[in-house]
Amino acid sequence: MKTFSVRRRLLVMLLGSLALVWIVMLGFGYQKAHEEIHELSDARLQQAARTLLVLDLKRLTRLAQADENRTEDDPNNVPDEQEAPPLAFQAWGSDGRLLLDSVNAPDAPYTTTEGYATRRIDGKDWRSYSVQDHKHDYRVTVLEPLSIRDHPARELAGRMGQVLLIALPLLALLVWISIHQGFAPLARMSTAIAARDAGNLEPLQLERVPQEAAALVRALNALLARLARSLDQERAFTADAAHELRTPLAAIKVQAEVALAAQDETTRRQAIGQVIAGVDRATHLAQQLLLLARLEHTALPVRQSVDLGQLAASAIARRADEALAKGIECELVAGSDCILPGDPDMLTILIDNLLDNAIKYGGQGGHVAIRVLREGGALHLVVEDDGDGVANTALDRLRDRFFRVEGQPSPGSGLGLSIVEKIARAHDGCVELGSGMAGRGLGVRVRFGG
Repeated sequence: MKTFSVRRRLLVMLLGSLALVWIVMLGFGYQKAHEEIHELSDARLQQAARTLLVLDLKRLTRLAQADENRTEDDPNNVPDEQEAPPLAFQAWGSDGRLLLDSVNAPDAPYTTTEGYATRRIDGKDWRSYSVQDHKHDYRVTVLEPLSIRDHPARELAGRMGQVLLIALPLLALLVWISIHQGFAPLARMSTAIAARDAGNLEPLQLERVPQEAAALVRALNALLARLARSLDQERAFTADAAHELRTPLAAIKVQAEVALAAQDETTRRQAIGQVIAGVDRATHLAQQLLLLARLEHTALPVRQSVDLGQLAASAIARRADEALAKGIECELVAGSDCILPGDPDMLTILIDNLLDNAIKYGGQGGHVAIRVLREGGALHLVVEDDGDGVANTALDRLRDRFFRVEGQPSPGSGLGLSIVEKIARAHDGCVELGSGMAGRGLGVRVRFGG
């Protein structure tokens, strides 16, 4: 059996999900910041171009010369990409001739396009805005390298990434603590179960149970209840079996002692006959006990098509001598469609037990009827006799193990109907008890399906 840690898996999944969401938000934030910076920079370009357009060429020339003199006086005073340098500009004549440009202006060609444009100049990407002065008949173009715009967005993304690196370990700690606290009731439940011995099958009593674990606790309590009932039944079964076996064994011992003490051959033979009969009864009881135990713990094998009418006919043939000894006439009525999916050996035992009871407890010179028929989509097996029957008060107790009706002269183990009911349930059937033929005796109906 492979095991894994739910805590570790939850921790990895939660932290992985947080990191994934954070990375997606980081990319989305970078994109939105880049768009905002791009729009602001475009507005700055347009405003600068229109401001320069107000100036005449003389003033533009002086402005360009002032930038050039400032650069010559301090050649190291060149702003990097982290700062916003003065905007580069060009002034063009109507004939496409460069009239003047600022010292930081690139060697950009003339363009007749007004407004915004993204241009590749000297291996660098630039953003430009051009506007025409129709009054003085010249064009002003303001330019800015796009790398200037990328830096603020990269800086923002870097700061968000630093926050992620700092916050992720803290989140991991908080998530681990939360998961540990969340699984604490399960740990307590595991401890409570581990502390129990094999004899303690009382339901789990926990003060607080998570809603997600409540179904597990209910299932465990139901399992413990089933185990307790099963153990109680096993104890009762063992005690009853020991008691039932004690009686025939004691009788065998007494008859064996009689046989040893007998002075004549007739008494000895009678005692030995009683010993043999007692051994037969004890053997039959042991076989019934073993069969009942096997039915308790053995699953139904692969089902096959079984003809119940044919099984009933075979059972009557096997019991013919017993029925003849009591003068009982056995009757069989079987329909044409008596096929049932099931185990033929178990169904044979079911019919044998019912027929054995009917012959054993039926009246001398009476009748036993077996009917196999389909009614309402279900297959019915009915076994009836016309004996003395059973009082209504004791009818329900016939299903109990080792129960025998008082005053019955015929010996029995009291396990027959218990075995019948278990076999019927294994074949999705049920057992109904009632009166027998013409309102007399006992009638047992086993319904399969429907």
